[in-house]
Amino acid sequence: MSQNERDSLELERKNTPPNGPRLPERRPRFSVWIYLAIFLALLVHFFLFWTGTDTSTIEYSQFLEYVEKGYVERVEIVNDTKVQGRFTEAAVREGLVSVPVRQTDLLRGAQTPELIRRFTTTKPADHDLTSFLLAYNEQARAEGRPTVQFTARIEENWFGGLLTWIFPLILIVALWVFLLRRMNPSSQVLNIGKNRAILYDAMGDHRVTFKDVAGLDEAKEEVAEIVEFLKNPKKFTRLGGKLPKGVLLVGPPGTGKTLLAKAVAGEAGVPFFSISGSDFVEMFVGVGAARVRDLFRQAKEKAPCIIFIDEIDAIGRSRGRGIMMGANDERENTLNQLLVEMDGFNTDKGVIIMAATNRPDVLDPALLRPGRFDRQILIDKPDRRERLEIFKVHTRDLILGDDVDLEVLAGQTPGFAGAEIANVCNEAALLAARKGKEAVEMEDFEQAIDRVIAGLEKKNKIISPEEREIVAYHEAGHAIVGWFLRYTDPVVKVSIVPRGLAALGYAQYLPEERYLYTKEALLDRMTMAIGGRVAEELVFGRISTGAQNDLERITRMAYAMVVDYGMSERVGYVSFNLSGQYGEQAFFDKPYSEETARLIDEEVRRIINEVRERARQILEEKRDKLEALARRLLEKEVLGPRDLVEILGPRPYGDYPSPNGKDAEELKDLQKGEPAASSAVEASAPPTERPESSSAP
Repeated sequence: MSQNERDSLELERKNTPPNGPRLPERRPRFSVWIYLAIFLALLVHFFLFWTGTDTSTIEYSQFLEYVEKGYVERVEIVNDTKVQGRFTEAAVREGLVSVPVRQTDLLRGAQTPELIRRFTTTKPADHDLTSFLLAYNEQARAEGRPTVQFTARIEENWFGGLLTWIFPLILIVALWVFLLRRMNPSSQVLNIGKNRAILYDAMGDHRVTFKDVAGLDEAKEEVAEIVEFLKNPKKFTRLGGKLPKGVLLVGPPGTGKTLLAKAVAGEAGVPFFSISGSDFVEMFVGVGAARVRDLFRQAKEKAPCIIFIDEIDAIGRSRGRGIMMGANDERENTLNQLLVEMDGFNTDKGVIIMAATNRPDVLDPALLRPGRFDRQILIDKPDRRERLEIFKVHTRDLILGDDVDLEVLAGQTPGFAGAEIANVCNEAALLAARKGKEAVEMEDFEQAIDRVIAGLEKKNKIISPEEREIVAYHEAGHAIVGWFLRYTDPVVKVSIVPRGLAALGYAQYLPEERYLYTKEALLDRMTMAIGGRVAEELVFGRISTGAQNDLERITRMAYAMVVDYGMSERVGYVSFNLSGQYGEQAFFDKPYSEETARLIDEEVRRIINEVRERARQILEEKRDKLEALARRLLEKEVLGPRDLVEILGPRPYGDYPSPNGKDAEELKDLQKGEPAASSAVEASAPPTERPESSSAP
């Protein structure tokens, strides 16, 4: 590439808009012949309709007066409206009539006496000029004077009539096209089959590289090979290797699938086509397939390049699902065209198809076979080390206080995706700016985590003293039951401050990052979840609607133990979670009999009753601690780790971590534990879930 080309590219990058480095749009180029044709048309119009100063215009009454005095030599009546005449030479010479001043014109030259003698006037419709001239000529012959020669003719102005019809028609059509484009530029009839992919220039100033993608080390190693192929394809082709045609990024929402795809384009320095799966779907038949063909046609022209289809499950669902008999599914036609384009692609073209989805189980098997999407890269939620790196990326532009510890924040956010961590950093900055601080402090980050997890704090929400007391004992029941069980996560905060839409209180836990759960662990978590309802029943002798969320979770966990995990001896070592094999059909057609369904229900009730009695025994034994914790909670509304350890004593199982790093030394005196971070995330079943809350109806 020459230096001039580099300078032009650099200037183009500077002029790129900030919302995304897009390639400049193509503007229509007008040929020189178009300008020449417009000039000639104007010139012809000028000569046809140019009226110089060769004639004089007079009043009709004055014209009649000139005729009676004998100053008019000849008259021509045009369309019975316009009168063109010529004065006598004697009248002009003697100055008896008013004529234009003699002048020289650049186009027509000097005016001749013949031109000077001409005049025009307009005849009224109610005047009979012919009878007037006949009467005058008869009288002039009798007196021996010169007569007036007059003629009449009909002049057809076809050009003017044509313009009268053409101009309004052109104006209406132009107005209609303008309004149609202004209403919806993408809905033009001629462009309905055009793809809606956005072409990003990876060489722009907003280039995304692997440095901007924190964590995801394994995924970056997988896609780095694609970057190497696009940069140096001969390295692989000389050994007979072929580039994978498609790479499928699979993972929960917000884990960085789209960001990783942009980083691949930035590292390779090639054009990047980005489009959503829903952009192919249209109400018109055949539009989706046409857009797929147009997308791959453009990709061939821009090769080497990358095509990224986000949310490919919108068009890639398994064929034959949920289709009525005889119906024409436009989505299936689009998928078929996509399959054909991917399979028929030449491997040495240097075009990579990348896609992202969080529903790989619903994709069509033909889409996942080798030759189309050869590789599936799992992008899971980050662990603690990866969360630390993500925090470093999203806090680069923030002014942080001296007390901010990113390692502590990484420990406070287990189960958080990259997008959620970015939201936490942004919320912390907004909270600090709202308070007028000069820097973002640790307190702001902790409040931001609470807001992201539990919702906005409702300070003005009015709660009766009776309801407030119920919520206090409810949350204290959760904390005490979870404190004295072996496989539960340590409680780090208990609050009765209303948050979110229906949360009247919540308890925060620090879940361990684990991937396997034993039967005992699930039972302990269910016992902790039902501890709030049992505490209400034990203290007040009645129950409330606050345990709705708890009951939903323990019911879901109990059914999972029996139906999915095979943890019931009566049902046996079977799993009826067949949605991945049978698809959506399993929802309507259960793969077990009615007798088995009745047995499953009995086992679920048995498990729930057992954990309920277990929670009752713990709370009855620790009744004094329940009362003390509830009273302290009613007094302070929010209890931290120091309060919990002071009231409940050392945790019998496992070390108790410090939630924010500040109280580590004090908590070591009560129980040794590695200073770690807290989280408002409660893990009730794999994977970890959001904190439980007491909800109001």
